[in-house]
This record gives sequence, C-alpha cells and structure tokens, in this order.
Amino acid sequence: MQVTGATMGTHFAVTIDSPPDTDTEASVRAEITARLTEINAQMSTWDSESEISGFNRSQSSDWFPVSAEFTTVVQEAKRIHELSGGAFDPTVSPLIDLWGFGKVRRTAVPDQAAIDDALLAVGMHHIELRMAPPALRKKRANVQLNLSAIAKGYAVDAIAELLLASGRCSFVVDIGGETRAGTARASGDPWRIGVESLKSGFSRIQQPPRILPLTESSVATSGNYRNFFEADGTAYSHTINPATGRPVESPPASVSVIHKSCMTADALATAMMILGRERGIQLAAEQGYSVLFQFTDADDEIAQQGTGTFANTSDDAGQSSKSWLVFVASGVMFLVAVAGMGIGIFVSNRQIRGSCGGFGSIGGSEGRSICESCSIPREECVNEELRQRMQASGCGHDERSEGELAKSK
Repeated sequence: MQVTGATMGTHFAVTIDSPPDTDTEASVRAEITARLTEINAQMSTWDSESEISGFNRSQSSDWFPVSAEFTTVVQEAKRIHELSGGAFDPTVSPLIDLWGFGKVRRTAVPDQAAIDDALLAVGMHHIELRMAPPALRKKRANVQLNLSAIAKGYAVDAIAELLLASGRCSFVVDIGGETRAGTARASGDPWRIGVESLKSGFSRIQQPPRILPLTESSVATSGNYRNFFEADGTAYSHTINPATGRPVESPPASVSVIHKSCMTADALATAMMILGRERGIQLAAEQGYSVLFQFTDADDEIAQQGTGTFANTSDDAGQSSKSWLVFVASGVMFLVAVAGMGIGIFVSNRQIRGSCGGFGSIGGSEGRSICESCSIPREECVNEELRQRMQASGCGHDERSEGELAKSK
C-alpha cells in the first residue's frame, strides 16, 4: 500500500508492506495527515499561528512555553550545532530572508552592511532551552529560529514511529526526499532507496541514481542544485555559512547521510554542506557516519567521495554510469530469459507459480513456498529458512551497528 499527500511545502509518500487487512488508503492517509498537521502547528515558519512563529515574533526574554516535541528538535539542533563547530545553525533565518531564500524571493546580492546587521541576531548561544516544563528563552530579542533543515527529518521519524506503534513494521516514509525505512519486506529483501547522482553542481540533469539497500535506517540529502540564484554570472546557493553571513563558496553539489534517525541525518547533511568535503569527511570518519559527497572536480565533472556504507559503492560519476550500463545489460538478459521461459511454459501448458525468487521460490517439505500461496501466514510457512527470515523481520529493532548491518547485506 502507498499513500501520498502534501506537507511542509513538499510531498510525502508512505509505502507499507503487508498492511493489516483493516487498513485502507483513506484511513492510513488520515492518520498520517493528522500527525503531520500536529508537527506543522509546532515548527512551520509558514504557519503564522505555529509555535515557532509565535516564538519568533516574541520580543520577551522570558521563558516561552512550547511543546515537548519542539524542544526535542531544538535540543538535537543544538547538539549538531556544537558537533559541527557552529556550521549547523537554525538561527540563520534573518540571513535566509536577506538573501532571498525565505518567503520573499530576491535575485540581488545584499550589501555588507545589511549582512553584518543580520549576523548580530545569528547564533544558537542566543537561545536557552529547558525540557521540563518545555520552553525556550531568548537572550537577544530579535533572534529567530528556522528548523527547515531538521524538521522534515523529525516528521519522517514521527511517521515511522506511528507505523511501528501500530504494528506496521515494514515501510518506507519519504518527505521531500528525506527517507526512513522500516524492517525488511515480507520477502526478506531490504528496501531499495535511490540517491540522486548528479552531472554538474547546479544542474538538474542527473545520472541514474545510486541504489541503496536500507532497513531500519534513514538517508537524507542536502543539495545546491535545486535552490539557488545567479547574479553577475555567479551562482549563489541557499546554503548560508553562519560564520560569514554569505552563501557557501564552491559548495558540494550534494551531501547524503545515513543515520538511524532521519532528524539527525537531515541536520548532518546541511552541516556537511557548510563544512565542505575535506572537513566533512574528517568529521564523518571521527564519528563513524556514512556520508556521500558529490562535488565538482578539476575537470568540471561531478565526482563522488563517501565514507562508511557509501565507501563500498562507486566513488565517481563514471563508475555510476558503468553500473547503469551493467544494469541495462542484465535487464536485457533477464527479458531474454523470461521470453524463453514463457515459450517453455506455453509448450508444456504449465502455469507460472510464484515470482519472489531466491528463498521465496524454494519449496518446503510439502513442496510449497510463501510465494506460491500467499494465503499461507508467515508463521505457518513450510519453507523453514524463509519462515525464519520472515520472523526475523518483525518489529523488533536490530541492535547491530550500521557497519555490521552493511556487511550483512
């Protein structure tokens, strides 16, 4: 089952493998939409009545009551801010507006005096946080928060937790390209998530995507190829360096991060864009993160450099193209094989039974498999090896590290 809709200025798509019989698209969409509406009411700067809009309007230095979820997101934002040496900073809202990447679009470069003035209200040190009762407090009256670089990831996690709590363990949640996968599908296979592969830093032209096997983890991507403007022959990205008040110079084309929490992956992807490839790779290595940088090399071509899980796949655009050619060739061979099988079936007047392949097509002691008879509950599957895999893909969380999970795939 897949349900889609609009949220946070973008779209969401939720795919659930083997949903309960009582689920309908309308009922699942209503659950998801209600949850996203709650989060928007807390953290959307586009909603004038939201908690964050009220906090931004406030000129008081008193504690401003907010929801526990709001403080949870700000707490993680502060952690990533410190971890990245200030590169990730949700108080850059005045600079975002100044450069025309907020509600009002501009295509002119602001003068230095305006940038210096906006910088006075930038810095997470201007905001205090308490968890009980949940509240925020300003040390500077005109400081503002913009959680757009972390709130989508949090919303993905919230929908994932909603599904897990109701026993829907195998799923993919995507909000505007930030993605989290649940347990493996009923076939035992991991979910396959596409990560965009680019051809030039500010180009919308893409190569075939890198396919990432993913279970019980998230991947988030930040890029400059969709949100930028040009002035006097210079392209200015929407990624603002809070230290200079200006868009990052020569930024990566994109950064993708794998993490169990989509909220954390979302924030880290933005932090890595600002840190740049050299410092970003260093931080990823120190923290054990799986990160993929796509960047323009000396020949003005897009190259790739990755750590962790991303280091085990192709590290440049050329190799991705070769992989795509191999995929196409394999597809042609598969079609030839299917055609041959079809002829054989036609001649022998046999029916095709089962399409899962692998363990799913191996019969048990009674000659049946779960693929050949979908009415067989997984706990009664006669294929012992497949049944064990089905049970292992339940709602229990896998406590293995990301590296161990990568090796098992």
